[in-house]
Amino acid sequence: MKLKRIITGWFAGLLVLCVVSTMAAPVNSRNVEAELISEVSSIKPGEPFWVGLKQVIRPGWHTYWRNPGDSGAPTKLIWALPDGFSASEIHWPYPSRVPYGPLMNFGYHDEVVFPVQITVPDTIAAGQLRLRAKAEWLVCADICIPEDADLELLLPVSNETPVPIIAHAGYFQEARQKLPVDIGVQAEYSVGDDTISLSVVMSGLDASRIKSIDFFPYGEGVLDFPKPQKLSIIDKGFQLDLIPGYNFDPIKSNLHGVIVVTEEAGGELRTAFEVRPLQAGATKSDEINLVIALLFAFLGGLILNLMPCVFPVLTIKILSLVEARSDTGAIRTHGFVYVFGVVSSFLLIAAVLIALRATGEQIGWGFQLQSPVVVGLLIYLFVVIGLNLSGYFEFGLSLMGAGEGLVNRGGYSGSFFTGVLAAVVAAPCTAPFMGAAIGYALTRDAITSLAVFTSLGLGMALPYLLLCFSPALLDRLPKPGPWMETLKEIFAFPMFAAAVWLIWVLNQQNGSDGLLAILSGLLLIGFAIWLSKRQRVGAGKWVSRLAVLTLSVIALGLTGIVRSTDAASVKLNEAAVDNSSGLVSEPYSPERLESLLAIGPVFVNFTAAWCITCKVNDLVALSSDKVRAVFEMKNVSYLEADWTNEDPVITRALAEYGRSGVPLYLLYAKGNSSARILPQILTESIVIEAIEAL
Repeated sequence: MKLKRIITGWFAGLLVLCVVSTMAAPVNSRNVEAELISEVSSIKPGEPFWVGLKQVIRPGWHTYWRNPGDSGAPTKLIWALPDGFSASEIHWPYPSRVPYGPLMNFGYHDEVVFPVQITVPDTIAAGQLRLRAKAEWLVCADICIPEDADLELLLPVSNETPVPIIAHAGYFQEARQKLPVDIGVQAEYSVGDDTISLSVVMSGLDASRIKSIDFFPYGEGVLDFPKPQKLSIIDKGFQLDLIPGYNFDPIKSNLHGVIVVTEEAGGELRTAFEVRPLQAGATKSDEINLVIALLFAFLGGLILNLMPCVFPVLTIKILSLVEARSDTGAIRTHGFVYVFGVVSSFLLIAAVLIALRATGEQIGWGFQLQSPVVVGLLIYLFVVIGLNLSGYFEFGLSLMGAGEGLVNRGGYSGSFFTGVLAAVVAAPCTAPFMGAAIGYALTRDAITSLAVFTSLGLGMALPYLLLCFSPALLDRLPKPGPWMETLKEIFAFPMFAAAVWLIWVLNQQNGSDGLLAILSGLLLIGFAIWLSKRQRVGAGKWVSRLAVLTLSVIALGLTGIVRSTDAASVKLNEAAVDNSSGLVSEPYSPERLESLLAIGPVFVNFTAAWCITCKVNDLVALSSDKVRAVFEMKNVSYLEADWTNEDPVITRALAEYGRSGVPLYLLYAKGNSSARILPQILTESIVIEAIEAL
């Protein structure tokens, strides 16, 4: 065994040496020695890995950060990768201030490594692959010289787990230590006559150890960079007084950037984190107060009743009133119980959402559907309900609260759980008015948030409650008859359609493995239902029940196999793709948005596979030839922010516009960092008129 380990280690070391020897030599321009380095010794199909652009800079000279400051230009990488590969944007280490006469630049001295993640397709064959990139940079001292280099890496492809290259480990470790961390700090700024006050909430700050705090904004010219940044330690954090620059607009500009904290801790210790502050006293969402938020939530709840998943459940509940309308007292009681089921369900979802956000989780409305496990359980639920409605089996009328169960006390649980079910199946939907209301709720205290969600639940429950309390409306209902059973069976098909849609959502989230697990679970549930219909009396009956229970538990256990894919790695693919709307899109990132705004207008679609409203808007408003022609004529770039899986970057972007769920549609004019918010329900004319008005 010991000999086997020695031989294995010897071969691993030999492999590393062979790989290193096949890498292209550094390119030395006399001012900068540039080289592509890999963190690992080989490429494994389907497994992303990291490379880095390493720059060794001539003493006294410097290259530049993503925002070069008052002059200069950032380093660029232009990739030529094999088919199926993609490269992320450069991950920028925090810079240093580089004063030059009256100017202040941001850049790097001596040595720097710019990490980039490479996404690898599953289908590549064993062998060797060459990764090529052209690097461009500006290097300056007393003079500035633009330089470039053609760089490449030659790496073997193997199914074995990649081995880290020891010689490169220190470079990547140091680079990662200098990458700004997104820790979700709260920050805001206020604009005075000649200053900008940036306040950051940062607990545990020891003022006695602070040597300096520097702010590096992403936007060029938003600050007067040479002017000092005055630091004040305040309650729960710190404040920087900044001088606005030539390109700062109090309405259109933002102050997104990087904070670098330097401390004296037995030596110099630096930490960096990102901030995306909002302007104090204002948001980029519609200006609303509590009264308007409550009204919007109520209206949104009313509209939820028309959603394709909710409507069949509500209609079947109404059918029960046809048979029981003679007992008005019981009907009214059932109405209140239904309201309680709806409202309590929304409050439970809100409480979980508020609690998770309080722990730092970047989530919003619909967060439960970002879990493939929850999606899988909803698939089971919709299929079982559909089978029940179609008459294939009966699992107890009290569960749905239908039929004669409505007129006796045992049916009250049916009304309650119908309300719960209605709230659950409404989860994929964001109706008009809901977005602004929920966004407002989640930026306020817990009591205010719960009040808004209560209003949402009351709005959803009101139509059924009014029907229960209105004899005139009850009298207009048709008389009981065979048509009720036929209508009930017809409404099974929207439930099956919802299950098919969620199966597609699951495939988007988790691929074929999760799909196989859920379909296997459906097979077991179907067999369990068939078995339950063939129950015998006596001991055989209990054996059948035990078998049904066992099969159902196994089916539910299969959902544990389902887990989210690494959405972040998927988002790194910046290649243009055709999406469901027919427009050519790119994955959203704040960096890509910023770069495209320098070219022309940008349309950002915040969407998710499980968002019904999003998909309807794609079909109705974004898929036509007229819309595509206007995009091309006006040179509008199209970014798609896919929130199907949890993505903190997209969650923060939604929060900047006072939203906590999708859909959200933003239209930016060229060079303008402030967007116009389009309605949640789009039409072809709305999109075209908004673009033509730019």
